[in-house]
Formats: sequence, C-alpha cells, structure tokens
Amino acid sequence: MERICKRKIFVERVDLMAIEYRITHYKTTFHNPLQNFELTEIPCEIRYDPLTGQAARLISIRKPNLPEHDWTPFVEESRRRFCPFCPDQIEQTTPRFPEELIPGGRFRWGEATVVPNLNPYDQYSVVVVISPRHYLSMPELTPEVIRNSFEAGLEFLKRVSAKDSQGTKYCSINWNYMPYSGGSLIHPHLQVHAGPQPTSLVALMLTKAAQYYEQNKSVYWADLLASEKDQNERYLGRTGNVSWLAAFAPRALFDVIAVLPGKVTINDLTREDLANLAEGLNKVITFYQKANVASFNAGLYFAQKEDAGFWVTARLVARFTIFPLVGSDYSHLQVLHDEAWAMYLPEQLARDLQPYFQEK
Repeated sequence: MERICKRKIFVERVDLMAIEYRITHYKTTFHNPLQNFELTEIPCEIRYDPLTGQAARLISIRKPNLPEHDWTPFVEESRRRFCPFCPDQIEQTTPRFPEELIPGGRFRWGEATVVPNLNPYDQYSVVVVISPRHYLSMPELTPEVIRNSFEAGLEFLKRVSAKDSQGTKYCSINWNYMPYSGGSLIHPHLQVHAGPQPTSLVALMLTKAAQYYEQNKSVYWADLLASEKDQNERYLGRTGNVSWLAAFAPRALFDVIAVLPGKVTINDLTREDLANLAEGLNKVITFYQKANVASFNAGLYFAQKEDAGFWVTARLVARFTIFPLVGSDYSHLQVLHDEAWAMYLPEQLARDLQPYFQEK
C-alpha cells in the first residue's frame, strides 16, 4: 500500500499595537491507520512568544484526556519514610541561617517555616515549608495557604535584600507541586532563589522588555494586556489588581500568566497584591484539579527598578505523566532544543478557564 507524507506550511502574523503574534501553520498529510488508512490532514502550529520570540509547538491533540491520579499510595509510602519538613524532624534535620542574616537561624510565618536549602541553587537559596501537614491536596491549597507561603518567601527576600542588595538583585519564588513537577518531597514547599544574576529566561525577558520599551516608549506587559483584552481570545480576567491570561505560546500544558501592573521589585509588592495573586492561583489550581492535573510548576519573577519596561509576572503550568506509563511530559524538544511543546490550544484553555475568573 502506498504511503504518502507531505507538509503544507504558511505563516500568519497578527500585529496589535506593537505586539506581534506570529504562528507558522503546518498540515501534514498521511494515510492514517486510525481511520482505515484514509488520506488525512493533521494540523500543527509553531507559535512564537511575543516578547522573547521562543518557539512553542502545538501538536494535534487538542483536548487531552488526563487520567485521574490517586496520590494516596505515594503519600502513605512517603509518610513511612524520612521527611525533613515534618514537625518532628524539621528542627533537627534542616539547616540554619547564620545568626547575623536571620536571628534564630530560621523563621516562621503563620503556618510556614523558612529554612536554607541544603542543596542551594543560587547565592541565596531557601525553602518555604508551606505547612506542618505532610500532604496538601489541591483543594487544600486555599488562597490563605498560598498567600501565607508566598508572603513568607517575600519576607525572606526583603530581609536579605536589606543586608545584601547586590547579592539579591534578581529574585524569584517558585513552586514544584508533587513529584511530576520535579519536586523531591511530597511535603509541600516553595523554592526561593536570589542572586546577582538573573536566570536565563529572566535575563531574556529583561533584555527583550528593555528593547520593547526603548522602541515603543511603553511597557510590553501593558500593551500585551490591552491587546489580549481587545482580542478576548486568551484573556481570563482579574483578581484585584492582578490580570490573568492563557499564554499565546505555551511552555507546557495549561500555561497561565499573571501580570501585576506597575510592580517591578520585591519592595513593590504588598500584602494585598499577594492576596490577589493567591486568589488567582487558587482558581487555576481548582481548574487543574478538575482537569485531573496531578502536578504543576509555578514561578513569580522580580527585577530591579533600573530594569526598564519590566513588570512582575507569575507563570503556572501543568505537569503530568505519559499514561499508562510512568513517564514525563518533558522530551528532547525541551531538554535538547529549548523548545516547548503543548497539546492544548491557549484559546480553548481560556474558554475552559474563564468561568473560574467570573465575578460571583
């Protein structure tokens, strides 16, 4: 039987204000064994992030049917093993800060405890143990729990920045929820990083945001929000002063971006800002839970006052395993080509997620 495989390609550009949405469309044709070898056209897209230009490939699975995941056996097994973050262990097994940096060696913030990372990623690398409880399911990640833990991370950053402004120029608060996200422990915790140099992605964002500001005399994120609201294809809504949208060029499944207008540094954020951010994160996590997402990554990015055109942003992406195998959603494309792939159109994600952001 003859086999045919060919591609049709065209490029689409949409310019709104100074924001460019660029898509390369592909149509691959082959005799499909799932359709009795009928000649079939399968669409594929490559989208380019409007700020960084990074490519994201959207494959033809438009609505993934993720299996429901039961963490119970993993949680119970982890309870039987050693956990350094549980209340009966944390004082003996976690590091202590130098006294001159953090008096007392550690500090508590509500239910959260802040300790040094035993395996640091940066000049300042700490863990925020979110709760004394060994496991928090997604429904238990309430806005109050999220706000308190992010507040604890921000409090650490402010304390060390007051003592070492150069060593803490570029900061982020990060979250690996459950093992599929790269988290090594079930016990919920955040990772807080600070150092004199930004991470690779943040450095690219800073460079491109500064270039955009120089060329357009406006902030990229202000123009992005305006164009997204105008198109109304990916804009989700607001929680207080925080705006939310589905990423045009997703880095992973269910990629959602939060923008905090006018905020740049750790000292710009208020308790109200964190409460608004936590409310939105809770809405996305609730959607994840209903979509059978078992794990996720989140990041909150900061800069310096002199970084022209930058606003504080957060990003949240779903992580999953390749069912029925225990595998990873990361492949050669991310690891060896630095290109994302996703299997859910951002516009569909927005339609599914918008009801969570509607006023009640």
